Amino acid sequence: MERSLKQNKMGTAPEGRLLLSMGWPIIVSMLVQALYNIVDSIFVSRMDSLGTDALTRILGAYFTPDIIGHVGDKAIAALTIVNPLQMLLISVAVGTSVGINSLISRRLGAKRFEEANRAAGNGLVILVISAAVFTVIGLTLSRLYMQWQSADPIVQMMGTHYMTICLSLCVGVFLSCGIERIMTAQGRTIYAMFMQLTGAIVNIVLDRVFVLGFWIVPAMGVRGAAIATVIGQFASMLLAVILLFGTRHEVSIRWKDYKLNRQTVHEIYRVGLPSILMQAVGTVMMFGMNTILKALGDYHLMTRDPNGDYTNLYIGAFGTYFRLQSIIFMPVFGLSNAAMSVLGYNFGARNRKRFMRAFKMLLIYCCIFMLFGTLLFQFFADPMMHLFDVSPEMRAVADRALRIISVGFIFAAAGISFNTAFGATDTSLYGAIISLQRQLIVLLPVAALLAWITKDIDGIWWAFPIAEFVTLIVATLLFRRLYRRKIAPLDEPEPIKQ
Repeated sequence: MERSLKQNKMGTAPEGRLLLSMGWPIIVSMLVQALYNIVDSIFVSRMDSLGTDALTRILGAYFTPDIIGHVGDKAIAALTIVNPLQMLLISVAVGTSVGINSLISRRLGAKRFEEANRAAGNGLVILVISAAVFTVIGLTLSRLYMQWQSADPIVQMMGTHYMTICLSLCVGVFLSCGIERIMTAQGRTIYAMFMQLTGAIVNIVLDRVFVLGFWIVPAMGVRGAAIATVIGQFASMLLAVILLFGTRHEVSIRWKDYKLNRQTVHEIYRVGLPSILMQAVGTVMMFGMNTILKALGDYHLMTRDPNGDYTNLYIGAFGTYFRLQSIIFMPVFGLSNAAMSVLGYNFGARNRKRFMRAFKMLLIYCCIFMLFGTLLFQFFADPMMHLFDVSPEMRAVADRALRIISVGFIFAAAGISFNTAFGATDTSLYGAIISLQRQLIVLLPVAALLAWITKDIDGIWWAFPIAEFVTLIVATLLFRRLYRRKIAPLDEPEPIKQ
């Protein structure tokens, strides 16, 4: 009975209402997720408010009275430098989970329940193995990476602490992400919301305790932010495990489902690997942007003020923008997560009309979200930047970044919608293509070119809307090809397997 009800919901409910009913729990949870990412940065930016004794304990021999007023800038820069590695970790976790989600949704739509169970069990095993790889990276390469990325010893120290803790204890984020997608594939997005909310709330509360200190807990600065993050991830994972194995679902994992099956793993990664690559491109983008910003900062150090802190200023401003933009992008990703299950189900059920109606509603909703985001960044950039206790110079640079980059948000909305359709139809390779084109083939070269021509930080920011516009053109062409090859034929009878 439960399976029948769920199939009716995914296959018969009005598409717009279905997307919102399934999407709002994920949207809420991802908004909180975005909030705690911002809160992380807000608290570390306030390290200048700590007393001399606390800063001496945190920074050790690196503390000198003249850095007071710039510790927050350095902390934001450290988190921004570590961010590419965190993005790579999230790319593997989310990309693999997208493959699991897509396979489960398609198998449920086709009423192949045993294969859906096996997809869930195999997926969890793959995620644990992936987490082990990042644990090794965190324990062995953190210091070397920070020394490579920054010449500032304080930034090196802060980044090493943050990266070591977050990567070496990452199994929580892998398993919580995987179980969340298993729930989403069955339409149980309310469970995914509870998982996200639990981790986010725990993180937000502990940020205040561990970063700035509270009662008997001493201030730990950036190290405290990493500890709060990991504890929040484990809290989310614990609730996820309880909900997965302590309640009844359409997908029921048994011991035999954990034994890796070659065909199942292949099916997961056929969608998951392009999704991983598509999201991992963000790692290369972030790393490349940090490199371009560092080069421009070094140039301004030689041509403007030899005592200026331009590199940390530009990198920190970019990191601040990157966190604030998640307020808009996270809800859109949440809606697309819900849409992935709806589109995948109806693709598996060979219902073209319903698939296209759901896709069009997704496109409309995403554009509405992004239009709101554009207006928010255009008119309220300055108030948002005052949330961070950074230097006036960093605040001014980040303010311009918010206003310029948000010009391309509407183009990004369409790109996210197309990517969701690609993933739901087992053609995530198209998503990987447009992601490469946007963030590597267009964004980084244009950013470097504009930095060289203008010799100004604003030139780098304009590369983002340019890349989003070009990406939209390519994504539209790829979707037309997808429609002809896979979506239009859904009206035809399914071929009988011999």
